[in-house]
Amino acid sequence: IDLSASSVTLRNIIGRPEGGTGTVPARFMPNPESRALPMPSHVWRYIKANEGLYSDGKTFILTGGKEVPAFHHMQNILTSICTKYRIADNLSAMDLRNAFIRRSIQSGMDLYSLCRYIGIKQPNVIVKRFAPFFKADYSKIYALERYSPDCAAPAESGDAKRMNLLILGAGSQGPVVKEIAEAIGVFNRIAFLDDDPDNKLAIGPLSDMDKLAGVFPLAIPSFGDGRLREKYADALEKRGYIVPTLIHPTATVSPAAKIERSAVIEARTIISAGADIGRGALISSASVIGTGANIGEFAHIGASATIEKNASVAALAGVGSGAVIRAGGRFTGEG
Repeated sequence: IDLSASSVTLRNIIGRPEGGTGTVPARFMPNPESRALPMPSHVWRYIKANEGLYSDGKTFILTGGKEVPAFHHMQNILTSICTKYRIADNLSAMDLRNAFIRRSIQSGMDLYSLCRYIGIKQPNVIVKRFAPFFKADYSKIYALERYSPDCAAPAESGDAKRMNLLILGAGSQGPVVKEIAEAIGVFNRIAFLDDDPDNKLAIGPLSDMDKLAGVFPLAIPSFGDGRLREKYADALEKRGYIVPTLIHPTATVSPAAKIERSAVIEARTIISAGADIGRGALISSASVIGTGANIGEFAHIGASATIEKNASVAALAGVGSGAVIRAGGRFTGEG
């Protein structure tokens, strides 16, 4: 037993040599499948708390050597414990093993892992003896959804509540939004909808958002056109979708900045203290939003653009790549 690693390593077994009979005494033999097993946490805590009860603080078996122990010693210990603490009238090591197997099954451990853990090579032995404790879990069939991007699992499936993100629009802006979502690293699945039948990235047209809310609880529009982003952001929210704010991990965002829902902040962007980024705004890569600047709803700030201190950009306006809006100025142009 390695307490530091919370594991038990089985290097030997007790048995008779192959071909031996009942007259051949059992002995220690190397385990052909030597393996280290994790200790159940509650067992590890109990042993750790009571390690001082043992003479050397390390040995937790009946003997410290490799001679075959007398098995009745363990039964005598269990019997005395049961009597002293009134645990049970009769308790054997096999009872404890069976309780472990039953609890493992009821906790959801799969049969293969359980058999590997307890050293049984024939799973049917466990199935036959513990059949009443197994429960079929057909919800796992919905895990196959990941292999069929065009298949929508029922809303009641286990996959429905996962962090799946649907991106509306698979054009030039869509893959950028997907890269941000992937960099954030919290989404189990990311998929596109697009009305272009030749776009191979999309799993269906935009109208499919009506039937995918059960599988994709989160969705975001990814159009360069601010009016389209506004239209579909409203449509998604009406259908019960969560329309998240996506911020690339390499962006620098002041804790004192305010970023409204469904905004997209691309890589290496700087959002300064007091800046206000409106709902659905798109802030392209390497742009700089100065202190106190205000970006209107569904506006688009192009790559490497600079919005200086206290400047403002109107809703739906589009600031070109590399452009500079001077301090205190207001930009109203649409793009």
